[in-house]
Amino acid sequence: MKEKIEPIDISFFDPFDEEKCHLCAECLINCPIIDLSREEAIKEMKKLINGHPTKKILEDCQSCFTCNFYCPENAHPASLILQRWNELYKDKGLKKRAKYYITHYPQYPNFRSYVMENLPDQTKDLVAKWASLEPLEGDTLTYPGCNVITFAELTQASFLKDLEIRGRLEYCCGETLFRTGFEDKLREVTTRLDKWFNILKPKNLLVLCTAGTNVFRNILPHYGLTYEFNEIKSYIQFLWDKIKEGEISIENPLDLTVTIQESCYAKMFGEDYMDLPRKILRTIGCDIIEIDACREDMRCCGIGGGFSVDSSYSPLSIMRSSFRNFKDFRKTGADAICVYCAGCLATLTTAQKLYFRKNMKIYHIIELIQKAMGEEPALTDTIKKERANAFFWGIMKNQMPKMLSRKRFTIAEIPEDPPEYKEAW
Repeated sequence: MKEKIEPIDISFFDPFDEEKCHLCAECLINCPIIDLSREEAIKEMKKLINGHPTKKILEDCQSCFTCNFYCPENAHPASLILQRWNELYKDKGLKKRAKYYITHYPQYPNFRSYVMENLPDQTKDLVAKWASLEPLEGDTLTYPGCNVITFAELTQASFLKDLEIRGRLEYCCGETLFRTGFEDKLREVTTRLDKWFNILKPKNLLVLCTAGTNVFRNILPHYGLTYEFNEIKSYIQFLWDKIKEGEISIENPLDLTVTIQESCYAKMFGEDYMDLPRKILRTIGCDIIEIDACREDMRCCGIGGGFSVDSSYSPLSIMRSSFRNFKDFRKTGADAICVYCAGCLATLTTAQKLYFRKNMKIYHIIELIQKAMGEEPALTDTIKKERANAFFWGIMKNQMPKMLSRKRFTIAEIPEDPPEYKEAW
C-alpha cells in the first residue's frame, strides 16, 4: 500500500488493462471483503481474465474499489469485475427480487419510494420543494442524493438551511448502477441529468454525500455527462470549512467515543479527505476508536453485499455484510457509530433491527455537530427508528416474498424526461 493515498482522477475508473496485469494477485489478497491466499487469488484472477466462472470474486465482491489501490501496475482490476458483471447481467438478467432495489423511480417502486410514502407530512412538504425547476437564486445547486432525500430532516441543521437544495428520486446519480456494472443504464442516467442541469444552470455543485461527489466528479464524465461545473464540492469539506471559519461554533463539546463507518468513496479523494470527518469529530469533542476495516481498507456498510448479479440484492447477503461490521464495531467498546453517508445510516439502522447483540447508537455526523452546537437535531432518535422500520417492513413486504423466485428481468429504459413530479408524498 502506498504510504499516502493521493486523490484519484477519472482515469482510476478506466477499463481493465490486461497487458499491465502480471498476476501478482496483490489486488485480491488485500481485499477487505474476500479472504484469499495468494495461490487462490492468482487462480481467481486467471478465471476472471479469461471470462470463466470464479469461485468467490464474482459472487462476493462489493465493488469497493480497494483492489485498484493495491494493484502495483495500475491495471484497474475493479473495472474487470464490473465488466464481467455486466456480461452476466446481459446474458441472464437479474433475479426478480432485485426490482425492489433498482433506484430509478417510478419505473420501479423501490425501497426508497416506499419510505417516502411513509414520511411525515412536514417532511413530504420539504422534499416536494426540492423538486422545483425554478431558476436558482445563487450559483450553487446543493444535490441531496437519494439517501439524504429519505433522511431529509438532516438538512434542517442551522448551518445547512440557506442552501438551495434541488433533487428528487428521479434524478438519482446512478451510483449503484455504476457499482453493479450496468453501464448502458448509467448512460441513460447521464442523459437525464444533463438535461436537468441545463434547465437549472448551476455554476457549482455541492453534494451532500461523498459517493455522489465522486460520481459527478470522476465517474459520470466516463458515461457521457457533458455539463461542466466550476466546482464540485463535498459537504464534508463544506462543513470543515465552516468550522475552521468559526461559522459553526461548538458550545457543548461531546463526551463521546465513536467508531466510524467509512464512506465507500472517501478513499478516492485521498488521505486529506479521509482525515476530514475525523478532524470534525475530534473538534466537537469525540474520541475515535478505529476498526481495522477503515480508511482505504474500509468495508461497505452492507448494501454492497447485494451488488453482484448472483446476489441480486439478497436481503440475507446484505444483512450478513452489515453484521460483520457490527461485530467489529462492538469490539471497540465505543459509545456510538458515526456515519457520514445517509446510505450507511439507512443500511445500518435497518440491519440493526435483526442484530440481537448489544445495539449501539448510530449517528450521522451532522447530528453530532448539531449536538455539539447545543442544537436539537430535527432527525431525532424516534424519527430514525421510524425510518428504519419503514425500510425494514418495505423489504419484508416487497422483497422477501420474491426471495426464492427463479424469474429474472432486465432493467427498463430510463427515459430522458422523468414523469411530472407528483406530490404523492
